[in-house]
Amino acid sequence: MKKIFALLSLTTAMFVSAAQTTTLLIAGWDFQTTTTGGTAVLASPATPKVYVANFGSGTLYLDGSEGSSDWFVPATGSTDTQLNAFAGSNVNTAGTGFSTTTTSPAALVVVGGASNAANGKAAVFKFSMTGFQDLVISLSAQRTSTGFATQAWEYSTDGTTYTSIGSLVGGSTAGTIRNSFTNSDTLTLPTVTGFNNAANAYVRVTFTGATASAGNNRLDNIQFNAVPAVPEPSCAILIGLGGIGLIVRRRRQ
Repeated sequence: MKKIFALLSLTTAMFVSAAQTTTLLIAGWDFQTTTTGGTAVLASPATPKVYVANFGSGTLYLDGSEGSSDWFVPATGSTDTQLNAFAGSNVNTAGTGFSTTTTSPAALVVVGGASNAANGKAAVFKFSMTGFQDLVISLSAQRTSTGFATQAWEYSTDGTTYTSIGSLVGGSTAGTIRNSFTNSDTLTLPTVTGFNNAANAYVRVTFTGATASAGNNRLDNIQFNAVPAVPEPSCAILIGLGGIGLIVRRRRQ
């Protein structure tokens, strides 16, 4: 019996350890790949306001739905547009299948707009954390010297009450909020544990600090990565018992 319980403990520990170390891309946006139904970015005035994930499952909203702001895109041209598309990055693409093409249009651009009217506007990601925990958000981002200086990232399980994840902050020099489109590291936010296994998961990013109508941030290669949720102790025990039962049957044979 002691050997049985030892095997049970070992099997359960191994299962939980494996679950905790397997990181998976649950939703990703490279703003280019459409082979799985994802949305590709286009230059203004054709810039979409809703982006289905290019990899995995999720949607990015900038159209006023799901708690997002309604970002302005003109009917013609690009004057005063708050959304656009420029050249992109190959940073944060390793091991993902993301496009490494950087030629425009390749990155989503959020713009200050007339009288910097886009200051305080938000984009919202909606996806599912069912079966997952410990979300890590990473991306490549760049700003112009008059672009949004702060990106405030938050999460919610109901789309109404949000909790801070953290902020990405840039200085007055162009490019300082990027980590980078050329030669620096990927931007990575702190791990989110507050909506582990949540059926509905929301991430909101609010942009502030633009000082000119053309001031902007470029966003590219956004990854939402998580690990499979660790099962409840009773489930882990059942899994362990199943493994032990298999061992016992094999020994009898």
